[in-house]
Amino acid sequence: MATSSFISSNSSLLFNKISISKQKKAPTKILAVMTPETSERKPSTTGSVKTGMTMTEKIFARASERSQLSPGENVWANVDILMTHDVCGPGCIGVFKKEFGDNAKVWDREKVVLIPDHFIFTSDESAKRNVDILRDFADEQNIKYFDDITDRGNFKANPDYKGVCHIALAQEGHCRPGEILVGTDSHTCTAGAFGQFATGIGNADAGFLLGTGKLLLKVPPTLRFVLDGEMPDYLLAKDLILQIIGEI
Repeated sequence: MATSSFISSNSSLLFNKISISKQKKAPTKILAVMTPETSERKPSTTGSVKTGMTMTEKIFARASERSQLSPGENVWANVDILMTHDVCGPGCIGVFKKEFGDNAKVWDREKVVLIPDHFIFTSDESAKRNVDILRDFADEQNIKYFDDITDRGNFKANPDYKGVCHIALAQEGHCRPGEILVGTDSHTCTAGAFGQFATGIGNADAGFLLGTGKLLLKVPPTLRFVLDGEMPDYLLAKDLILQIIGEI
């Protein structure tokens, strides 16, 4: 016969004098039960944030180095990614050079994404000039992410070209949860699907952003939409959101 004594740290129970037989297992008998004293548990908090916020409010709070934000507040936010393409890029660059000088440098060469995708397959010389301006700016600023296209006659001969800007942003890893992404295109907001705040901006804002890395943003309110009824087969999700946008 053998006798053993042990304490279970998981359940804080004291077991004592348990008889174990080599030939026949004896029934386990608990002779004593002990529960440790516990102090009062206070509600947990996340850092200095004491009240709840929406996802967008949390993203804006991080970007503006604030602990708490409310809808309607204006904040200077540190932007994570700026995207511009061959339609608006030349205008953004013009604003940037006018306001910060011809020799100015962008705030972060790895946070600017240049994607020519609107005028790339055209014989129009003016349209091609837009892409040339992006290329020159990328070389001048040593921009890390420039989806260049050099051979308009052979699509496969462009190893750096990534396609439509909104698709390329996601596929190339520029859409990251919790960040702020802005672009000079109204469809930039589709990147919100990746758990980040994304919105389109104008050339003037983009030009300012190129030089500072900051943007003045208003914390948006949270809206709830209740849709009653069934969608006809001939309507799609885009029809629905366009109707909502038109109403608000």
